[in-house]
Amino acid sequence: MDQNLLVKSGQSLVRRLDETSASPRFAMWVKFSDGNSWRLWMVPGHDMKDKREFYRVVSSTINSYQDEMPGIDVGSVEFVSADKPLVKDMAKFIHAPGIINANLSGNTVNGIYVPEGVLLRSNL
Repeated sequence: MDQNLLVKSGQSLVRRLDETSASPRFAMWVKFSDGNSWRLWMVPGHDMKDKREFYRVVSSTINSYQDEMPGIDVGSVEFVSADKPLVKDMAKFIHAPGIINANLSGNTVNGIYVPEGVLLRSNL
């Protein structure tokens, strides 16, 4: 999928989720080593602990605003913990409470390899 479309769709999803109980504190598109698949890693707000509820809110939001988010379905999104080493280190390196578009490629942060990705928010 076109990376620009992916980023715009992801930004729209983050913006719409900000209106829900699943407002993300961290959101980053991560490209996997197979070269074709992308996942949108999200750390929801402190109050959202239940993964099933998170995915229900994400699915409902995507269904309600499909025209704003072409190319995204609930299977594109992954609930990740704020304690995940890459997420924790990225949050130390970049603080961005708004919605951004920061391309990352083959970098190392605190000794942890950062795969190709696009950071949309980092506000842990």
